[in-house]
Amino acid sequence: MKQKEIKQKIEEEKYIHTNILFEVVGKPKSHVELSLKTHIEKLKADKELIVIREEFEDVVEQEGGVWSVVAEVELLVKNLDKLTWLCMNYMPASVEIMGPEKLVFKARELTNWINDLLSKMHEIAFMSQQVGQQNKVMLKSVNALVRNFILLCIDSNITEVDQISKKVGVLKKDLEPVFEAMIKEGTLKKNGKKYTRK
Repeated sequence: MKQKEIKQKIEEEKYIHTNILFEVVGKPKSHVELSLKTHIEKLKADKELIVIREEFEDVVEQEGGVWSVVAEVELLVKNLDKLTWLCMNYMPASVEIMGPEKLVFKARELTNWINDLLSKMHEIAFMSQQVGQQNKVMLKSVNALVRNFILLCIDSNITEVDQISKKVGVLKKDLEPVFEAMIKEGTLKKNGKKYTRK
């Protein structure tokens, strides 16, 4: 698209000219690359977005064996609502508004924008609470499983921490607080290196 056409879209049709960085991190390498390309293809198919230019960097391996790829995309966005939608749904790494120099909004447009933003924040807060609750339930369940495994080991005459650790598949240092808690609550007792039911 030529500069003249871009200028016309901004001045006459009130498009917002942006430069956006998108980053995808994960593994395997092929999935990371494909995910970013798929994102950009979806942007191109959207009638309220005009992709002017796209530049993909090489996929780079990060610490921990994960891969990262970045794309810089210059595009025209129909309005502030669409820009907000794009940010909320595609989570870009950064957004630069290149034009127009001044953005003027009607009160109603700004109200809608703020309400969309608040709605998304409430949705994120709700999901965060749900994940927190699920983690508590899962932690409680895992704790109960580990305790039951310990008791089953003791019932099978596997009574030392090192032996139990190997059978349960949990490191000794991670099991020791569980043993301490079970002793305090009166489920187990310790005789030298060996544990028995109380």
